[in-house]
Amino acid sequence: MLRPTDNPVSHPSEPPALGEDELRRALVKERGWELRDGTLVRELTARDFEHALRIFEALARCATDYGRRPDMCISEFNHVRLSISNPHNAGFTAAELRLAARVNEILHDHGAEDLPRG
Repeated sequence: MLRPTDNPVSHPSEPPALGEDELRRALVKERGWELRDGTLVRELTARDFEHALRIFEALARCATDYGRRPDMCISEFNHVRLSISNPHNAGFTAAELRLAARVNEILHDHGAEDLPRG
């Protein structure tokens, strides 16, 4: 029986997990993403609420990889928070990084800007 502190077992068809150093090096290439508490997070600002909804619709249609989709949240009218994690709790794999890259492409296509860091 696995305890919460044990390493999770990956799903049988799950790609291999990346090491922490490998993940951090890969994130340098993916603009805007940060690693926070075991989740990839990106925050940005849309022009207005309707723009944020169009971004969500595009992500819902196109942002998928290996059964993964980003979690999405709109707050304060036009602030968008996206997060990506492994649905099998098996660490980060190339699939999460490909999904982050695909999300970045969609955001670029929709003219989304990063939130200023405070």
